[in-house]
Amino acid sequence: MFNSNLETIGVNQYIFNHKKEFNIEIGSKIKELGTKKNISADQMAARTMMAPSYIMQIENGTNGVTLNKFVIICNALEIEPKEILDDFLYGSKTNEDLIYNELQKDKNLSKNIINYLKKQKTGLEE
Repeated sequence: MFNSNLETIGVNQYIFNHKKEFNIEIGSKIKELGTKKNISADQMAARTMMAPSYIMQIENGTNGVTLNKFVIICNALEIEPKEILDDFLYGSKTNEDLIYNELQKDKNLSKNIINYLKKQKTGLEE
């Protein structure tokens, strides 16, 4: 079945196929925000009721995070989940180039297809 939203499918497929890298990027963002707020792994563990070693595994990307634990971590950091997720959602103006570059690394979609779809999306058809 043809799906006109091929670019979104490509991004989702990339995330699905690169779960390890995705976990590393999410964990890195969590660690970065914790550092900015001067919250140590031990303090984060206390705030989340999770073991410090588990927090460090999430921050290092060696362990993924479930949705409920993600929300608990966001609450502990006193942030909205979008502060972490915006970088990974298709359509966010801040991550369009990031997604394009990541897709090009593994050649999931060719440059011509991505550019064509972007033109279609913005109404700049040739």
